[in-house]
Amino acid sequence: MRREPVFALVALAAALSGPPAQAVPRCELNGESVNPNNGHTTAGKSGVMRCTDGDGMVRLREQTLRDGRFVGPVVVVTADGERREFSVNERGNRHGVARTFDARGTLRQEENLDDGSAVGVQKTFAEAGYLQTLRFVADRRTLLSIGYLADGTLSELRCAPVSLVPQDREVCGHAGRAAEVTLYREPGKPSGSVSHLQGQLQRQTVLDREGRLVRDETLREGRRVKRVYYASGRPRSETDFIERDPNGPGGREGVAREWHESGQLTQETHWAEGYEQRVQQWYLNGQPKLRQQTRREGRDQERTTESFWDNGRPAAVNTERNGRLWGWQKYFSEDGVLLREDEHGERGLLLRRKRYNAQGVLEREERFLEDGSRI
Repeated sequence: MRREPVFALVALAAALSGPPAQAVPRCELNGESVNPNNGHTTAGKSGVMRCTDGDGMVRLREQTLRDGRFVGPVVVVTADGERREFSVNERGNRHGVARTFDARGTLRQEENLDDGSAVGVQKTFAEAGYLQTLRFVADRRTLLSIGYLADGTLSELRCAPVSLVPQDREVCGHAGRAAEVTLYREPGKPSGSVSHLQGQLQRQTVLDREGRLVRDETLREGRRVKRVYYASGRPRSETDFIERDPNGPGGREGVAREWHESGQLTQETHWAEGYEQRVQQWYLNGQPKLRQQTRREGRDQERTTESFWDNGRPAAVNTERNGRLWGWQKYFSEDGVLLREDEHGERGLLLRRKRYNAQGVLEREERFLEDGSRI
């Protein structure tokens, strides 16, 4: 969360009011008229400055001064009746507990802040007054998030590896057993389910508004499998990867697949050590479309790609080094006859080209210079 300098709250009042209002706020401190824009009127003074503006977006603001500096509690009331209560530190940043109330006096937001940044428990409340979201923030990252509906059921659940608040102990599986929780988009209408053990997601399902399965996820024997489905129930995609600490060594390892709605497998990608190792693609008629193999040696990467016509015959064979064409490239007709060969050298530059006729007999050979001219 970004830090919000407050100082004399003049910037806050201006931001809330938009275009400059014609009326000038009236401010007083200890019964004396003061101007927060003129430091001479507040120099060395302590107390609570109270400003009112009957025509502005900020109708009331109260701010504490200590020896002429704006430090301590602040109250802001806007034209629509919203009330904000917080404190600022000597740096002018919000610090401590900050609360926002609507025009009816209902608490709508409660934050814990450290020098302008959210830390610890953060809460938002619905207009009806019930707790709507509970978050826990550390190092500017949301570690825990729980969403509630009016009837107390959960609409969202994201857990941390350790229990952070009393509310997460049971639902996040910190009580020594896996917890199965149904999530709802509105009371009585499930949106899916989640299961956690010691804060780690074990299983998840996501349903659409008609109750059809959209997505599921499972963790089993160290592998996390995620699937996405078409409305018909047929699989759309699947990833099956070894579960690893995202901040730890290694990388993505496993396989990813994609299907057409007809049920035809269209792509399969194998990963190892965080890199694509092998890719296969298919046409909807079941014929191979592409085969790609990648090899890594230190910082160098070499890739061979075989492309096919939809009749299953080869269309091209290409080799690359570090993302650039390298060596001989072959191109074929739909009948599988070799029509052209190109040789590429350093930096992918074209060096030679051979052209063949429909019978595969060499007709012409050309050499290329660095500027692309032929000899």
